[in-house]
Amino acid sequence: MTAGDGTRDPFDAFRADVDVRATGSGATTRAATGGEAGHRSVAVVGGAMAGLAAAHAFSRLDWGVVLFERQTFDEKRVNCGEAMTDVTRIPLAKTAENGFANDTPTFEVQVFTGDVDDRELAGTGRFPASRAYVTDRALVERAWASRLRANGVDVRENTGVSKADFEELCETHDLVVDATGQPSLASKIEGTTAEYAGAMTALNADVEGDFSDLYPDSRIVFENYLGYSWVFPKSESRANVGIGWAQDRQPESYMAAFEAACERNDWPVPTREQANVYTIPRGPSLDPDRTWLPDRGVVRVGDAAGIANRFTGKGISQAIESSYLAAALADAGALDDYPDALYARLRDEYRLAYVVRGALEDGRPDILSGVMEAVSGIDVEDVDRNPRKAFARLARHPVLVANMLGSKPMLKRAWRAWTNDWEFKHLDATAR
Repeated sequence: MTAGDGTRDPFDAFRADVDVRATGSGATTRAATGGEAGHRSVAVVGGAMAGLAAAHAFSRLDWGVVLFERQTFDEKRVNCGEAMTDVTRIPLAKTAENGFANDTPTFEVQVFTGDVDDRELAGTGRFPASRAYVTDRALVERAWASRLRANGVDVRENTGVSKADFEELCETHDLVVDATGQPSLASKIEGTTAEYAGAMTALNADVEGDFSDLYPDSRIVFENYLGYSWVFPKSESRANVGIGWAQDRQPESYMAAFEAACERNDWPVPTREQANVYTIPRGPSLDPDRTWLPDRGVVRVGDAAGIANRFTGKGISQAIESSYLAAALADAGALDDYPDALYARLRDEYRLAYVVRGALEDGRPDILSGVMEAVSGIDVEDVDRNPRKAFARLARHPVLVANMLGSKPMLKRAWRAWTNDWEFKHLDATAR
């Protein structure tokens, strides 16, 4: 269950824990026309979680903030990323009115031998969720935008930003935060959308049904294909259900595969009209050096920075962290440090996700179930965000580790992960 909200602003708490030193480089702007504290301006393009976090952080630092969102928050329909595993960094009261529906205490992970009727359960893991909520994300974003507006942020919803508009923002503001997703608007302007090295595709929907046997817990299901499905109850009668796949292992029909997964797992089957499709970065899908574009005065955050967990698909915590980090460094004149600092904070998470995902790629539910059972009991947020706990647990299971490293493909993955040999390094040089 989630701890109390406390009274300290979450960005202020984050900033106090980050070692930020002014570099003297002045690396916060393209034109650097002013730059005095209280007189700097930032344009944030994209009003999802990363953009909202960036707008919040810069407003706490007394920058002038303009936030652009192409949809209206009242009409926006977004229900990806609704299981948020660390809501303590969101500066909202955790109420149903603000979109926090279910203070879910546990995430259960089931690993099956396949996705057919005669599949067998290979193993399970249960992960406490001390900071998690299943949310109505559209309501969370609406409440956050309303709070920003009340605190003086110029929130311009229903306002798309064209390439020409983006270029003008770069000229008229000290900094532009690109929170437009993968591929980002900055990449589209530069003609470098191919610089991203992979993604996952997911479908999900809100459905009504009887979830009383599971609620208030949540469940993730692996069925020996390169992806997973889930059910995140919001109440005993309503839930978010979904399914995701690696970009290079997608089914012929997304909707047919989604319907089949719901039927197999005895979940209500959504209609096409209920289903949303979205893209999740296969982090790190973008060269970290490309997250800060000093010549343009553009810093990329969240999905635009290519950061999400390639195994679990989680990206909300990472998005908020990237935005808070960018703001803290920008305010200290240290944005040149952002690429290395962001990568350093996520590197171990990337490594664990890359290696464990190999069990799916190799069709080894025995290994995956062994991993889940070994790390069971660690907080669901810490499994990803503090992977040293997971590594320590795995070290207590030498037979499992031997099986993992006894597979040549998995051994190769471990080597590539520990030498930082990511897919973006193997793209055509013209894409980067």
